[in-house]
Formats: sequence, structure tokens, C-alpha cells
Amino acid sequence: MTILTITLHPAIDRVVQTQRVIPNEISRIRVTKLYGGGKGINVARALTRLDVPVIASGFQGGHSGDFIIQELEKEGIRTDFVLCNEPTRTSTLLLEDETGDSFALYEPGQAVSQKEIDQLLQKIDAHLEEVSLVLLCGSGQTELLESTFSEIILLAKRHGKPSIIDSSGKSLDGGIDSKPDMVKINQIELSEYFKQPLNTLEEQVAAILYLQAQGISIIALSRGSEGMIATNGMETYEAKIQVNSIVNVVGAGDSLLAGVSKTLLEGGDLKEMVRWGVACGTANTQVRGAGFITKDLVERMLAQVSIWEIKT
Repeated sequence: MTILTITLHPAIDRVVQTQRVIPNEISRIRVTKLYGGGKGINVARALTRLDVPVIASGFQGGHSGDFIIQELEKEGIRTDFVLCNEPTRTSTLLLEDETGDSFALYEPGQAVSQKEIDQLLQKIDAHLEEVSLVLLCGSGQTELLESTFSEIILLAKRHGKPSIIDSSGKSLDGGIDSKPDMVKINQIELSEYFKQPLNTLEEQVAAILYLQAQGISIIALSRGSEGMIATNGMETYEAKIQVNSIVNVVGAGDSLLAGVSKTLLEGGDLKEMVRWGVACGTANTQVRGAGFITKDLVERMLAQVSIWEIKT
């Protein structure tokens, strides 16, 4: 059983550190990590580390795209990207030693042509013969890409294959309209979708129950340090872990999705899915980089998960 991840706007993730950023002065930095990133790629990395077979697809371009493909293959991740004309972007995470503050600097995603989108859809159509689950990760930042996830969901349905979307903006809106099997969403994205603040647990539970009732099997809401909640309409679970310190939050939601996907692929129930999601997401907070979890670390986190059913 293999999972296919789709990333429309991958990136070279560059982690740099400096003592302190002072306005109008030169900051001497040191590069501490350089790796292929983007939501679906981060999920693919975490799944590979959990021994789940995966194919990472989407778009890559230029020397930066070549670098990512080579690095992913070194990690044992099978890849099948469309090579596009525009180069893959670089995202920079700047860490200040003195304050502990971090600054995320993201370039815009590369533009792609309709021909390149059609090439991606053809690749996915071919892979749907062999994969068991499709993950649509990140957003489409150009007008042409806004409907791509929706098209892929419908394509997966025609092949009888389940799909999960973890997106935002118009890509998420269109994806929800196409009724994937599952939506993984965070608190900000949920509020943006409903166009109103949803700050309390009660409001968030009501919102995901409403979404689920529109014809989506499972809605999973990641809540940062508060863990996650998920519902299938019949049961709703909340889970969290208390950890003493956090090393990194970048990619925590992607590792959470990896844990959720692994459980669904293996036929686990909703409660087990939530437990694995929180364990993998929390494991990500204990390591540098997105998706660089380990099985041993996840096992330790699993033993610490507190989980309970929310009566609705």
C-alpha cells in the first residue's frame, strides 16, 4: 500500500542562525540545515521514516528543483515530479540565538503553465492504479492552480481511491466542494473558511461537525499546542500531549498528517488516527526540520497521548 503526496509549490528549506538581527547592520549567519521542503514533501519524509511507502509528486524547476529531487532520493523517497520552466523557490527560517525568536521568510511559489498542470494530472492518473491514498498538500498560489486539487480529488474518485486535502484559501474551498474523503485543517484555516473567528473549542467542534455533514467522511483540526480534534460525525475525539520544551514547530502539522494517513492506510479507527496524529505532530516539535521524526521518538510520544471522546 502506497501513498501519493502532491506539492504544488515545493521549496528548498534553508535554516540559518545568527546571534541577533539588528536593523541596518550586517548579520553574520550560519546555515544549519538545507533540505527539500513543501507540505507534501514534508509529509512524504515523515511517512518514509514511519516505513510507509510513498511517492512524492508535484512540480520542480531549475537547479533548486534538481537539488530537492536528488536529496529526496537520498532519503529513500520515491519521486515523480513534473519538471517545469520556473525554478523552485527557497524558504528561509532565521533563528536568533540570543532571543530564541524565529523569522520565516517565504518566496512566492513558482508559476506553472496549463501544459505543465496537464502533465501533472496525467502522472497522477497513471499512479492512481498503484496507490491507495492521495494527499493534497499546500495551496495553489496562481489562478491556474487554484482548481488543481479539486480536479485531482475528482480524478481519485473516478479511480475509487480516497483523498485527503490539507490546504488553504481557494484551493481549500474548491477541494472541500469536491468532497474529499478527509479534510485536515488548522484553526486559522477553519476561521478563514467560515469567515468568522472560531476561538473556542465549542465553536471549532460545531464547525467541523458542520463540514463533515456536507459529505466528507472525516474532518481533523490541528490546534497547535492544544493537540487536535477530529470527527466522523458519529464520534469526535480530542487529544494532546504536554511536552517540557519545543525545538521547532515548522512541519508539525505535516508530521501530524503523516500519522493520520498511516493509520487510515492501515485500517485504524478514528481514535487511533487521532492518537497517531498528535504523537507524530508532537515528535516533529522535538527535532530540527520538517518531517525529520523517528519511529522511536513517535513511540515515546504515543505513550504520552491523552485522548478522550467529546460528546456532541
